[in-house]
Order: sequence, then C-alpha cells, then structure tokens
Amino acid sequence: MYYYAKKGRGVTAVKTAQKPNIVPRPAAEQLVELLLSPYDELVEIDLSAGTVRNLRHAEGKYYVPMDEFGTEQAGDSTDLMIHPDDREAFLRFTDPTTTMKRLAASPTPGMIRAKFRYRLLAGGYRLVEQVNVGGPAFSMPEGLYYSFLYDAEAPRQERGAADSDAEREEAHERHLLTGLLWEEGFFKRAKERLHDGLARWCVIAADIENFKLFNEWYGRSQGDLMLAQLGAALRDIAERVDGLAGYCGQDDFVLLAPFDEDRIRDWYEELHALVRRHGASVGFMPAFGVTPVDGVASIEELYDRASLASHQAKETYHTRICTFDPAMYEQTEKDYQILSDFQKGLENGEMTFYLQPQCAISSGRVMGAESLVRWRKPDGTFVSPAVFVPVLEEYGFVTELDQFVWEAVCAWQRKWIDGGHTALPISVNVSQIDIFTIDVPDYFAHLLERYRLPPETIKVEITESAYAENDKVSEAVRRLRGMGLLVLMDDFGSGYSSLNMLRNLNVDIIKLDAQFLRMNGEDRRKGLQIMESIVGLARTMGVPTIVEGVESQEERDFLAGLGCRYVQGFYFYRPMPAEEFERLIGEPENIDTRGFRFKAKEQFHTRDFLDGDVFTDTVLNNILGPVAFYAWQGENVNVIRYNSQFYEETRGQAEHDKELCKQVVEEDVPKLYELLEGAIRNPLNGSEGVLRVRQADGSVRQYRMHFFFMEEDEGGKKFYGSVQDLTRFITLGDQMRLLSKVSADSVVFLRRRRGRWSFQVVIHALEAALRMSREEIERELNDGTFYKRVDDGKLREMLLRVGDNTSPDVGLPKEDVSFPLRVTGGEGKPVALRAQFCCIHDKTSGVEYILLLRSEADGDHNE
Repeated sequence: MYYYAKKGRGVTAVKTAQKPNIVPRPAAEQLVELLLSPYDELVEIDLSAGTVRNLRHAEGKYYVPMDEFGTEQAGDSTDLMIHPDDREAFLRFTDPTTTMKRLAASPTPGMIRAKFRYRLLAGGYRLVEQVNVGGPAFSMPEGLYYSFLYDAEAPRQERGAADSDAEREEAHERHLLTGLLWEEGFFKRAKERLHDGLARWCVIAADIENFKLFNEWYGRSQGDLMLAQLGAALRDIAERVDGLAGYCGQDDFVLLAPFDEDRIRDWYEELHALVRRHGASVGFMPAFGVTPVDGVASIEELYDRASLASHQAKETYHTRICTFDPAMYEQTEKDYQILSDFQKGLENGEMTFYLQPQCAISSGRVMGAESLVRWRKPDGTFVSPAVFVPVLEEYGFVTELDQFVWEAVCAWQRKWIDGGHTALPISVNVSQIDIFTIDVPDYFAHLLERYRLPPETIKVEITESAYAENDKVSEAVRRLRGMGLLVLMDDFGSGYSSLNMLRNLNVDIIKLDAQFLRMNGEDRRKGLQIMESIVGLARTMGVPTIVEGVESQEERDFLAGLGCRYVQGFYFYRPMPAEEFERLIGEPENIDTRGFRFKAKEQFHTRDFLDGDVFTDTVLNNILGPVAFYAWQGENVNVIRYNSQFYEETRGQAEHDKELCKQVVEEDVPKLYELLEGAIRNPLNGSEGVLRVRQADGSVRQYRMHFFFMEEDEGGKKFYGSVQDLTRFITLGDQMRLLSKVSADSVVFLRRRRGRWSFQVVIHALEAALRMSREEIERELNDGTFYKRVDDGKLREMLLRVGDNTSPDVGLPKEDVSFPLRVTGGEGKPVALRAQFCCIHDKTSGVEYILLLRSEADGDHNE
C-alpha cells in the first residue's frame, strides 16, 4: 500500500503497512478552517527526510528563507528570524524530538499553537501566531507536519479596511473555500491577459470525477478539505508560472498557464497525488482538458473547449489529460441530440422493454427472464442500447430510464397475474449510479406496494463492479434481500472480484458471461479453464449461476458438462416483445416454476479423483473407462497409447495393428477424418460418431468413438479419445424392436437410483393407439408432464411426485396391482388402457417396478 507526500514541487511515494486513516470530521473541519484563514506563510516540515519547505510565502513581509533547506539549517536561521526574547520558546515549540508526541497529546489532536515575534524585512518584528498540524488525525505520514503563520497584529477585518479598492474587489471575487477567483472574476482578468497577447499559452479545465460520490463516501467536510487543498495547489502553480487560477463551482477549476506538455503532466501529478492522499479510489481521479490559446477565441470559448476535452479525458484511466480537438464538438452535438430525443421519446411512449428468457439447461424450459430496454422510433426503426445507454450514463440520466423500465415491468407483471397466469421472476437492471442517486430499496418497496406484487416476482441485477469495496451498494443489497427480492450479481468474474468481497458475498444468484468460450487460438484453452474455474468457485460458494450469452449447441453442451443449470442467450431465445413472451410462457409445458436452486455436493470434477497417493492406475482406469491417445499425420491415424480397458473393449485390436485407418472399414475412413476435423473445430465438446471396425477374425463390430483435440507437434495432431462397443447394444436393440412387433404391451421400467426416479420405455406396442413415439412417452414420464394425460386423480398425483423427484414415498403400490386407465393420446383423443404395476425391487438393475400398459381393445382383463 502506498500513499503520497509532497516533496518540493514533485511527489514522492511512501510505503506503509496499511491504508492511512480517513481524516476524522472534526480534524477535517479544523484544517479547512486553517486553509480558509488568511495565513501569510505555509511551511512543510518533514522530520523523516530532514527537510523544511516553504509552500506559501507573503512576498516582502517576513524574513523567511524561500529555498529548500534541512532542519539543521532551519535551526541555524532562528537567530535571524525570531525575536531574541522568543527564541528559547520557539526552539522548544519546534523541537523535532518532541513535536510529533506533542501533536498526538494535544487537547485538539494533531494541532498545537503558539505566538512568536518574527523579524520583518522592512525592519522590526511582528507578532505571529504559529499553528502546527500533523499526525494520524490528519492522515499525514509519521514525521510530516505543516506550520501555518498568521499575522496576529492585523486581524482580517482590520486588514480589509486598509486594503486598496482593487484588493477589496479581488477579495470579494474570490471563492472563500478555495481562495481562487470565481469564474466571472477569472474571465475578467484572463481577458486582460489575453489582450496583451499570450503566445504558446493555454487554458486548462480541471475537475475531479464523481466528486458528488466522494462527498457521499467520505463526508462533506472531507470534500471541502480536498477542494481547499486543490485551490491552494492551483494557486501555487499559477504563482510559479505567473498564470491565473479560478474556481467555476462544484469541482471545476480553470487555469491559464504556459502551454508546456511536460509541465502540464507535472501539474496533473501534483493534483493526483493530493487526491490519493485522501485514500480515494481510482473513481475519483482528476481530469485535465487543455486547449491552446489561438488568439481568436474568447476566454469563455477557450474554457468551453477545455471543459469538453476534460469530459473526453474521463473516458480512459491510463491517460487523463486530453487536448481539445474540433471533432469533439461533433460528438457532443450527437450526444445532446440523443439526450433531447430520449426525453421526447420517454414522453411519447417510444421506450419499452423486451424480455430474454432464462432457461433450465437440461430441459430448455423457461425459469424467468431479464428485461432489456428498447427504443423504437415512430418510423419503426430501433435505436441500439449501445448507442443511447452510455450517453445517458455519462450525462447522469440513466436513472430516469431505469425507473421507467422498473415500473413498466411491474405493471406488466400485475397485468399477467390478473389474467390468471403463473408469474415467473423478471430481472431488472440497477446501476451504481441509481444507488447513489435515489433510495433504490425504498423505490422498489413503493412499486411492489403500488402493483400488489409478491417480491419473488422481481429480480434485481447489479453489476459486479458496483460491489467492489462499496458499503452503500452492499447496504442497498441487504435491504433489497430483506424485502424478499432476489438479487443477482451481473457480470461475475469480469475483473473486479476480490477474495474478501467473495467471502462477504450477499446475493442470491450470480450471472456469468459466456465470452470466455469464444476466444481464439491459444487464448481459447485459457478461456475454457477460466470459465471452469469460475463455475467451480460459484459451486463452492453454494450460489446458483446463470450463464448468459450462450449462442451455440457447442457452448450449451460444454456448460452442461460443467454442471451449469441455468442459461440465457440466443441459442435458446433472443430478446422478445412482452406479447411474444406471453405466448411462450402461456403454454405450461414451456415453463418451470420451481425457481433457481442449488444443490451442494451434487457434482464433481474428474481431476478431484486424480490423486496418485490415493488411487492406483487400476482404479483410475476403471473410472475413466476405455481410452486411448491418437496421432494423425497425413493419411495415417495411429493409436499411440491406450489403457487396459481400451484393450478389452476393442478385443486387442491395437496390439494387432495400431494403424486405425487399416482397422476401420474402408467406407468409414472418410468419416473418421471428419470426426477428427470436428474435434479440432470443437475443442469444447469434441466430436463423436459410430465407426465400423474390422476384427482380427474378419468380423465387423460397431464402436462409438469420441475424440478430443489436444495439440499439434512434429509428430502430428494429437487426440484423446474414448471408445464404446455398440455391437451388443445394437443387438439388444434389434431384439427389443422385433419383440415390439409381436407384443401387445408397452413395457416401462421404473428405477430409483441415488434418490431419483426415472422411467425407461423398453418396449412400446401402443405407438399406433396413443399416436406417441417411445421417445415422447419416455420424455414426458421423466419430466413430470405425462400426468396431465391421465384422468385418474390418484395416479396423476403419484406420477407428479415421481417426476418431481422430491420424495421416496410417492404412493406407489406395495404389491402387484392392475387397474383400468384413461389417457389422452398425442392427437388429443382419449385412449382406454389397462395398467399393471409389478413389484420387482431388483438391486442389480435398480428396477423397482415394471409398468405394463395394454389397450383395453385387446381383450378383457381381471382386476
């Protein structure tokens, strides 16, 4: 951690073990009072460096050395500076061995006072009050303090009476806090200077970004203190170059000075160091806008140009000094046009919101949605949010837009619920600017009350960057959650996270961006690892995640493999008007109302098992299954390494011939190359397909092969791959298919493994009667919707509970039972069936029941 101290006309970084304390309010107020008072001299004493520097000097008044000198030299000059009768008291007061202790022990912490007679250059002595300030109370480094000298014999009101008319006029024109000329006084004197001709001079507009927030964070007195110090620094700069400094209100300053880029950078660093000494973050950095004096423009025009350049300087953090360019006027005019059109658009109903569904990754069902603002002009064209939202944020109007969207979403939710529909939670976006502009929790409380909405129908999304060490945002989140609203951290992992912030994470859901999956070249592998790490971190914290920006099947499959449950993106749905969203969620089979959930200890990473101290190669091979490594060079694809399971699964083919191209049936070789090319194109999920492989005895077996691209070196392209012999499964499938042709029953296995129920339709003889395929029936049984086709209430309830997987006791029969059943078929027609539950409880297969379904038209059956 570093803080900064003035060193001559430069800045030095001083290392410390911890961040300096913020100046307490009383000390800040006292220092402001000192800076506002009409002091004659300001001296900096650095006991650690052994230096004394005169920062403010009453020209021609006291005998005070102007140059930098050491403390020993300062002591030697006491005989020339101080009245003989006061020298002993002066030396005790300035004793470097006791000063810091006396500052700390003072009744007013950090401040000690005394009066001495200082020698005047004109002869004689003058009574001066000397005030020393420093120490932790003023956030100053150890050994550093400042000494203010006040003319004790000339109170301010008496001096004012003695001032000339011009001096009284100038004093009236100066801002009390900064000591600088007000804008009008600055312009008046600057015009006189410009009249005389100033070649190679410039006007600098300087301000502090987000100064209003600085006052919110650190307190008004701390903000006043910074303004006073900035004013003193700019006065000093102006005096050094015979320039002119002014104050334009708020946190805006102006400086007329020579146009020297090196010196301008030095001045900027002086102000920057001053701000950082307050412990302020990067969000409160100064900005300089510079415009050269061209001899034609008025001082007001020059200041406007410089202000425009300072506004531009705030757009980047690495360079905060910007020189005026005429093209800036064009951009400003565009911005003002957008702001004007926005205000009219808001009044004329051109603003609306679209909804982008958030889906369960496994079923694609809609869990909720995010509201996204849209601006549709009267001619039907749209203004991109990327165009107008940054302008609204830059000029401070984004809260008006956000409030409109919040209320529009709440009104829509009320209308949807009043129509007798099930409400899904809708996300609205809240910015850091919103939280510092209005009382966001209070505003949402008003909306929920006005539209009579349950709090769980609204989700609040706040970007991760807003959370970074920001107590006001954290307090707003705490209050929102206390009201029952779900709070999401948007753009998690975008770069602002700290371990301390994550430790105190106080949100319900975090949102990730799929951007890491779309990197190119070598960065792509890193991006995949980053995404995997972020998902693992969220799982460790036990917080549900939504991945947004998912655009392809490849990305969906990769995320599903990581264990991501919820997604949002073009692959599932694009943002859509509310009317289209209503049609989508109006169909019950399209929605999932169970809410965003997280189950701890549900999944694991394979690497968790790769511990050589715990698991033997045999155990690892059993976990991984049949795997091999391949090398592809030219037309040759060779098996270069494999495990014992691969050897068993392929019946020792690699031992007989490691050239895979010679093993694969000739007609399937092009398909092998296609699979390998596909694995290169899709490093997320690889490429898989079925290949026919000729055996040593001449027979042919079918294998499902899954390839993953690893790297390319001098030995060719390297792949990792798994293999599965499908021959026996194909044979079994053929047998089941043939059995379905002669069986009158549909046969369904009902299993329970690891606390979950699942259905498997192994024979389906009712496809013609039900007008539903085996896959359709199996899917509906497993996702819990088949119960809607069943008329019998008891069986409906049982199937619903089985599909929900919430309890082992789902009311299934304890013994074999048969009963009639009426089911609505695929074309909406009722079909009369007879169902028979057979209790199996087979531990080997996990089958608990076999459900036999037969059409009543096939014959009579006994109960």
